[in-house]
Amino acid sequence: EYEALSKSSKTGSIVAQAGDLNRELPKAQKTIRADYKNDYIYHAQMEPLNAVAHVKSDSAEVWVGTQASDGTRNDVANHLGLDFKSVNLHTCYLGGGFGRRSMTDFVIEAVDISKAVNLPVKLQWTREDDLQYGAFRPISLQKLEAGIDQNGNINSWKHVVIGTGGGLLGSGADIPFYDIPNKLIEVRNIDHGVRTKHWRAVGHGPNKFAIETFVDEIALEQKKDPYQLRRELLKNHPRELAVLDKVADMAQWGSPVPVGRARGIAFAERSGSLAAGVCEISLDRSTGKIKVHKIWGSLDGGVVVHPANAKYQMEGSLVMGLSSVLFESITFKEGQVEQSNFYDYPILRMEDAPEEIILEIIPSSEKPTGIGEAGLPFMGAIISNAFVALTGKRLRHMPFTPEKVLEVLSS
Repeated sequence: EYEALSKSSKTGSIVAQAGDLNRELPKAQKTIRADYKNDYIYHAQMEPLNAVAHVKSDSAEVWVGTQASDGTRNDVANHLGLDFKSVNLHTCYLGGGFGRRSMTDFVIEAVDISKAVNLPVKLQWTREDDLQYGAFRPISLQKLEAGIDQNGNINSWKHVVIGTGGGLLGSGADIPFYDIPNKLIEVRNIDHGVRTKHWRAVGHGPNKFAIETFVDEIALEQKKDPYQLRRELLKNHPRELAVLDKVADMAQWGSPVPVGRARGIAFAERSGSLAAGVCEISLDRSTGKIKVHKIWGSLDGGVVVHPANAKYQMEGSLVMGLSSVLFESITFKEGQVEQSNFYDYPILRMEDAPEEIILEIIPSSEKPTGIGEAGLPFMGAIISNAFVALTGKRLRHMPFTPEKVLEVLSS
């Protein structure tokens, strides 16, 4: 269905447009195309959803870890037909949120039970409840096409995101810092009735995976160094270029890599922050398991008020991104989520964590920007880009499970 919708003559929701793609793309000296896919994924916060509610005739009191205190208070008030001020909300620590705890379905359930029994109630969803009635990061098929002119430059860029997730799908699909004169970026939505929700970095994770992997594919097709191609595209954007150059310098890009290992590079932005990453991987070709040994990351987040916390946020988003890229997948059978707990929805464990994460924050006098999601968007691309450098084969469907890796290696 996604493939069929991608071939429709109807244009979807336009994310960004410049120049005249319909005129310029057919004139290209060379056209490069690639498709990328990503599965639904679950928020996997460590503390399952829970809330305490005490509903009385003219008021309600709620204790909950929430990402949206006023929104939760308002939802409870509206649900019970009460005034906003009649709801007393005690905001607790989250136990992990990542977007899932901006919803109030579990809070309203606790409220309904308390009202029915006329007593205070503590409701805790089991992990199975939480996982099987999740609200997931959207699934998508991404089709990219680039036109190369007679000088070997990218003159045209077309990117169509097809998926289930509505407004969540377009985040991060634009490429405002890459100077390409003709571009069309659009989203086409199919509603399969699956609940979707903001997941850390929203659409930036899958979209930057597709974009930054495609840039790498263009570089290899043009016999250019992937770092140097990005430098060309960023030449008129000094802040972005400085971030890319910093991570390349940190990782000593172009220097010899240990035998059996390879490196990949990518650039991404999120919430106004600029970030770039390099990783070094190895591969067990008998099992298909990828091991990420090192990650280098550079960040320009404007004025950084708390440098240590900024690094923690980067580390957290890198590791969460790594987990989603290598392991995480939600699948459906007969309308029901097939996974139920961490035994069949694996997440990154200590043994799979990088041996080393090296981060640099670039001093800046620009206004502060959001850092909590900045490290995640480039993770899929740097691993895919390192994998092709190591094997000559390309990974285009996240997550890169051992089964998928072995299939790609044998193709």
